[in-house]
Amino acid sequence: MSGDGPLLRVTGLEAAYGRARVLFGVDVEVGAGRLVCVMGRNGVGKTTLLNAVMGVLPPTGGTVVFDGEDVTRLPTHERVRRGMGYVPQGHETFPQLTVADNLRVTLEATRHRDAAAIDEALEVFPRLKQFLGRRAGFLSGGQQQQLAMARALVTRPRLLILDEPTEGIQPSIVAEIEEAIERLHRERGLAVLLVEQYLELAERLADSFVIIEAGVVRRAGGADDLRDDEVKRLLAV
Repeated sequence: MSGDGPLLRVTGLEAAYGRARVLFGVDVEVGAGRLVCVMGRNGVGKTTLLNAVMGVLPPTGGTVVFDGEDVTRLPTHERVRRGMGYVPQGHETFPQLTVADNLRVTLEATRHRDAAAIDEALEVFPRLKQFLGRRAGFLSGGQQQQLAMARALVTRPRLLILDEPTEGIQPSIVAEIEEAIERLHRERGLAVLLVEQYLELAERLADSFVIIEAGVVRRAGGADDLRDDEVKRLLAV
């Protein structure tokens, strides 16, 4: 199914952990080929939003519509099959498997099973080519993050969802990750929903943004609005 609206439309999303409500009616839209940055202080609900969008945490209210289809009640793997790729925090890989096997296992789980998808992912992260025979658990944190992103790309997503991909990463790899996101967005036209703490990085990458505070969207706008004093106030620690 293909809709005329945005690729992703999140409307009135609510989420909770047990009795503790975290999101209170959040609205977010990501147009095809657009990069939207989700920002806010620690603990405001950014990761919860991504988990609810992906079905990792079933929302308690609201809807998630992807490419015109209501996917609110679909399990995570069905969202991935429809074109949503998710890279959560924590550089998630299979540590006992080699880099090559991490990519192969991911490919086997995809619908397309086109081996060229691995080559395409490695073109984005060429540093990984020299580590194909190394177990993922022996990679640096930055290399593991690149592998986690490459695994998501193997599924050939139309929307890539990234939860603070530069958090705790050495500066040299931060630059490579930022360049990779920009290439995927600008050259391949991949839509991206990005949680990012660094305002300067958001200014360089984002087409638009939303700022969450206490589980609600406090501010939204285009990239030029990121320079406003209110934005800096909402993000100040």
